[in-house]
Amino acid sequence: MTRFRTPAARIVASFAAGALLASCVNGPLGDFASTDSTAAPVTGNSPQASEGRANSFAQFSDIPIPVDAQMDLGQTLVLGDQEGWIGRLSLDVTHDMTDMYAFYEQEMPRFGWEQITTVRARISTMTYRRGPRVATITLQPTLTDGTAVDFTVAPARAGTG
Repeated sequence: MTRFRTPAARIVASFAAGALLASCVNGPLGDFASTDSTAAPVTGNSPQASEGRANSFAQFSDIPIPVDAQMDLGQTLVLGDQEGWIGRLSLDVTHDMTDMYAFYEQEMPRFGWEQITTVRARISTMTYRRGPRVATITLQPTLTDGTAVDFTVAPARAGTG
């Protein structure tokens, strides 16, 4: 772990970290709804966007995001945007884990992701591939009957799949 010995170095490091996190959440707030009434609502590049409302998840145009999702800035670290971002996107949602599992199983293929493997358990893991990237979705129940959703997206290893 890097230690910053001077107060000036700590301040510079704090501003750099803040700027990185701020770049992750630039964008408006808004919500979109899925056309399937049995699925949890999604945000993203849905044609059913509310006019005049911003979308804080606009930089994530290649994954489905539940309409009530809140980004956990303390756990999120993303580099890039749109179709080429990598890193970890951490979300808190009010839907239970069973609904979220079904939601991602249905919605990821609609965004062009091919399922590689899944493990359905108390903490569920779903792995998908899209072009040169692999996405792992981890679903974990929260104390408030919601779900913590972690997307980890990284370049696929050369020579796989």
